[in-house]
Amino acid sequence: MAAPPGEYFSVGSQVSCRTCQEQRLQGELASKARTEKEEKLSQAYAISAGVSLEGQQLFQTIHKTIKDCKWQEKNIVVMEEVVITPPYQVENCKGKEGSALSHVRKIVEKHFRDAESQKVLQRSQAQQPQKEAALSS
Repeated sequence: MAAPPGEYFSVGSQVSCRTCQEQRLQGELASKARTEKEEKLSQAYAISAGVSLEGQQLFQTIHKTIKDCKWQEKNIVVMEEVVITPPYQVENCKGKEGSALSHVRKIVEKHFRDAESQKVLQRSQAQQPQKEAALSS
């Protein structure tokens, strides 16, 4: 007995064919390309709007965790609920008190804590060759 048009497999059956895999891969590649393009356009917008490097870096950090963020002039808008204004510190996070604002503030805090740790590490690595040169003299 032939299956009705459009019904070739039972619910839960898995299809593994080259065409299906190629279509899935093409879809994934197209999605990745679209995402990369959106990120580049967002970065270009921030640069053209005169956003500070710190603001751009914070936007990238937030975007890694929360995809729903965008630029609105020089402000970062997250989940349409939280707005971060220059100079992009924790106290510049504004929005309705709640989990979204709290979550964004934690991300901002961690971003600046990590950035400060990175600066300290870079300074200590830069001083290391100077100490070694002084000891060998």
